[in-house]
Amino acid sequence: MSVTTSYPGVYVDELASMSMSVNNAPTAVPVFIGLFNPIDGSTAPPSQCVRIANWLDFSSRFSLDADLTVNITSSVVSADDVEDPENQDSSYSYSDSINCVANQGFYVRQYFENGGGPCYLLSYDDNDAEINAFPAAISQGTDITLIVAIGGGDKEYSSLSTLLVDGNGYFLIGTSGNGLSGPPTQKDLTAAYYPNVHTPYFQHRPQDSAIVVNGYVDAAASAVKNLADLKSINSTLYDKVSADIDDKLAEPLTLNPTGAIAGVYCSVDSRRGVWAAPANVALAGVTGVTEAVSDDAQGSMNDAGINVLRNFAGRGVVVWGARTMAGATSNSDTSWRYISVRRFFNSAERDIKKAMQPMVFEPNSEPTWEKVRSAIENYLHSLWRQGALLGATAKEAYFVKIGNGITMTDDDIAQGKMIVDVGMAAVRPAEFIILQFTQNLSS
Repeated sequence: MSVTTSYPGVYVDELASMSMSVNNAPTAVPVFIGLFNPIDGSTAPPSQCVRIANWLDFSSRFSLDADLTVNITSSVVSADDVEDPENQDSSYSYSDSINCVANQGFYVRQYFENGGGPCYLLSYDDNDAEINAFPAAISQGTDITLIVAIGGGDKEYSSLSTLLVDGNGYFLIGTSGNGLSGPPTQKDLTAAYYPNVHTPYFQHRPQDSAIVVNGYVDAAASAVKNLADLKSINSTLYDKVSADIDDKLAEPLTLNPTGAIAGVYCSVDSRRGVWAAPANVALAGVTGVTEAVSDDAQGSMNDAGINVLRNFAGRGVVVWGARTMAGATSNSDTSWRYISVRRFFNSAERDIKKAMQPMVFEPNSEPTWEKVRSAIENYLHSLWRQGALLGATAKEAYFVKIGNGITMTDDDIAQGKMIVDVGMAAVRPAEFIILQFTQNLSS
């Protein structure tokens, strides 16, 4: 009822009805699961997602130092071979091998270089308790939509499987180690990529005190736990080992493509929409692939639902696939064959579910049903106008049904159930473009 105004002043008009609208939430917010070392030498908080705004934010908080271990083989030299018997160390000869683990921060760098936005980090150190806590930790980030398990193994994927189920809204970006199979998670919520990529990145050398040394032995039984100890005990061997480390770190990094692919998802979503396939995009921060996949080889990989990275002349390394693991050709159900379709429905479900929250405990009656129907229809109409839905008319593109005798019975209403049917005709990517040429022979 409107207020009657008769004199200058401030009036209050209380409206009993609630307004409702469905808004678009971010569609590509990944969480990177790996080992991330804070730059101050502390340990990243376990079982806790840390939000990162951009690459500057990451590099100012987390180290890019390599994880280095030097294994030294100490061999006794016979007395006849000792040139200087007074030198205790001369009774041993030494050889070294260097184990270098890539710093997983470079996956985050590739993500931002390929158009990524704000993301989360979930650090763990191959600890069963921390791995089992993945679901609870990821659920803390209410805007997380993508899961990137950088070095995912059986234990990691087993834990993540509880999240990758219908209705949760998560999608996993994984890899295929052989081009034949991918992560053992729900297939329509998983995409696998092959092969690995070469990068222009180089590992950072940590301080000598942070480089572990194993196996050093000398006549004085010196305690050598790191490279700094070795420098003070045996400078000659230190110089050799230090040079070998520098040679090792001079090799450009090879990474799996998950970080770069997550950036592509974010970039395509922001430029074109979540309904557009994250494919036919050249990767930044990549100089090549570890295997050149031929057309014939990709045919069988495509049939298995594996997305291949191809190196095309003049374009660089391009994402040349857009299928989920449910996209195997042998699967007669093509509903969730494509990444863009699965993620579009995830996004729509999240947006509508969030908009419906204020309607809980509202009267389950015609006025409320009309608000719900109108809000969802307006949301879907906007998506259709943007090209997300297929159809010449709105009626062909989507429908929203709600009401007694339509989606609910009297018993449903008595039990407090408000049931809404939402149908969408999603657009699918043109994966195969077939050109048919006909020669026109005119008389």
